[in-house]
Amino acid sequence: MKKFKTLACALMAAAMALSVTACDETVPNESGNPVTPNAPGTSAPQTTPPRTTFDTDQNVIDSVKDLKVDNPDLEVTDRIKWMAWWEIDETTPAAELFKQTYGIPANGAQAYRNGMILDYTYVAYGGRFDSLGTAIAADDGPDIFPFEISDFPYGVLRGRYQPVDEIINLDSPKWDATRDLMEDFVLNGRYYCAFYEISMNNLFYYRTSIIDDLGVEDPRTLFEEGRWDWDAFLDMARKFQQSGEGKYVIDGYGPEQDFLLSTGTPMVSNESGTIVSNLRDPAIERAENLMLKVLQEENLRYPRHELNGWNVNPKLFADGDILFYADGGTWVWESTISKYAQKNGWDADEIKVVPCPKDPQADAHYVTLKQDSLMWCKGSTNAAGVSAWIDCCVTASQDPSVKEAAIDQAVNKYNWNKEELEFIYSLCALDGSSPVTPIVDFKNGLGAVSDTSAAEAPIQSLTSMVYLTGETFTSLREAHESEIQAAIDDINKAIES
Repeated sequence: MKKFKTLACALMAAAMALSVTACDETVPNESGNPVTPNAPGTSAPQTTPPRTTFDTDQNVIDSVKDLKVDNPDLEVTDRIKWMAWWEIDETTPAAELFKQTYGIPANGAQAYRNGMILDYTYVAYGGRFDSLGTAIAADDGPDIFPFEISDFPYGVLRGRYQPVDEIINLDSPKWDATRDLMEDFVLNGRYYCAFYEISMNNLFYYRTSIIDDLGVEDPRTLFEEGRWDWDAFLDMARKFQQSGEGKYVIDGYGPEQDFLLSTGTPMVSNESGTIVSNLRDPAIERAENLMLKVLQEENLRYPRHELNGWNVNPKLFADGDILFYADGGTWVWESTISKYAQKNGWDADEIKVVPCPKDPQADAHYVTLKQDSLMWCKGSTNAAGVSAWIDCCVTASQDPSVKEAAIDQAVNKYNWNKEELEFIYSLCALDGSSPVTPIVDFKNGLGAVSDTSAAEAPIQSLTSMVYLTGETFTSLREAHESEIQAAIDDINKAIES
């Protein structure tokens, strides 16, 4: 497994509020619009968000005043067109550095965005790639779009993105931190992803009072002592399930993928530019057996497909009936759990997080990390704006004083427990000090066979349906392996050509 070089995790506060609550509740997305739960394969309603006002932070402004970008003489006259299902906070360190260096762009299509850096087009998450493709085809596409591994390499091959190495000096030392990671995403010698920060993709949130009442060791203590593995998790899980009626151990949209990747073996890997299937690897079968024989058959996971219309249920977690809520990274606190903490008057140390437990047979504690990059969209001509914005992102992400200001900003803005946030940052310190090892799975970037919006999609079903409904991995692999391999073969042919 390739070890990535040092990288200070930059501000996590401008995160995607994608979590949804129980059926009788809604939560706002990043722009304040309500997001209602949806079954797999459906999309949230598309709306046009109002301009969002973010509060500036003088400590953040001061932290970037001495930072230097590679090309401060760029003339950025046009606002950068941003398309996504969340709005970028223009008071983050990167944004303040941009204002300081380049000023506010004078021109833009959206009059209500005057005085801001970016124009913003909201798209529903479920139809995001179709919306992007339609806009590009109509010559009305954005300049930048969020990187998602679920659209790589497929999105590049479909003509949604163009290489960034022609507008960004990736030979600059500031990219040394993520150069190894970027190499894993090279296609035919071209760089499409300029990774400027990395964060935890999924955290296991838990309530310390519930752990205390259960009479078991704190998962954080187990983690810090190197004992947080599948066995420790299952011992705790079974005790919790037996502590009362209607108790479930884990809820979230992606913990099954975390358990699978904790083996250190992805379902699909990128090996020197060739996409390779690992569906026959024994490590994959071992993880699938855990999902079926333990988490599903013992009913430890929350059966959201039966009880809540396929939706996660943070209310049950807040009520103490779900032990671990594993539905994403820091944005889960910011968008959802913090509201319950405030409503219920929890102490500052009530909520803690740990990574997914380690596979006892793995040679390291493997975790999935979220790679942050901004894809330069096909048809965009605002090279100066895109280059300047990405340079500000990477420059701000690596400065220690910016990191401290970013943590303080997140504490003040989202009521984070500072010690908890510092622990999360420590997991992302890829200078050899982090106790976790990142791993990348390309299984969701194969096109229709890996559509993450549909639980029944072939490669998605290999984990989700085993974990939720009890279908066997061997039967699902038998049913879908040839289709998955055909998609991989098509992608490899497209890469070659």
